[in-house]
Amino acid sequence: MIAVPALAKLEGPSSDARLNRYRLFDEVNAPYLRWQLEQVEPFAGTRVLEVGCGVGSILDQLGPRDLVMGIDLETELVEYARRRFLNRPGYQFAVMDISRLSPAESVLLKTYRFDSIVCINVLEHVEDDVAAIAAMADIVVPGGTVAIIVPAHPMLYGPYDRMEGHFRRYTMPRLRALLTESGLTLKRVHRFNLIGAAGWWVQYRLLRRTIHGQSHFKILQAVMPVMRAIEARVKPPFGLSLVAVAQRPVGAV
Repeated sequence: MIAVPALAKLEGPSSDARLNRYRLFDEVNAPYLRWQLEQVEPFAGTRVLEVGCGVGSILDQLGPRDLVMGIDLETELVEYARRRFLNRPGYQFAVMDISRLSPAESVLLKTYRFDSIVCINVLEHVEDDVAAIAAMADIVVPGGTVAIIVPAHPMLYGPYDRMEGHFRRYTMPRLRALLTESGLTLKRVHRFNLIGAAGWWVQYRLLRRTIHGQSHFKILQAVMPVMRAIEARVKPPFGLSLVAVAQRPVGAV
């Protein structure tokens, strides 16, 4: 395991530092990424768009489909992901801001006829989340799904959220409204990662820490098998994240 405290040393204004930080974080966080992906993977079809692909860690775990495309607004991350998947057929990447698509970009994305869109821990970074969800609802084909994971509970919002560029944390009513008001039909929504919420409150609200420590990942990975088994059967009443899956109505134009 890579020592996570090194991540703090990599934080800085340079694009190389940010890229390395994403790469290291996703490597040590891979088991948790896998657990998150399990929440939405059953709804991923054969033509998948990931909004906010970063360095491609989620797409790497999702595996090949007929077409997989990742978009992100940071050029350095997109270029890294493009190189990472260079020798794998069916993968495409582009620099786009989902909340500010040009008419040409919108038309282009629609030509791919995506049957599913996934957006994992990205929407909280988007200032105009209404526009972002509306764009996803417009891009996915009728009958297709939009799967979202976002951080939950505004009361957990603190210095770490601000440092990471989070505009907000979500309530379940807010997330429901975002999806349904965009014309999507909500299929399911549930809370996720009960123990993570308790740990987040202690580390980032009570102690006001601004970095992940190696011990945090070790604790999470130690308890994850038990929590995964429990939450696969019973969804918790409180959790670090919210998971929502919505569908574009078949008759939508």
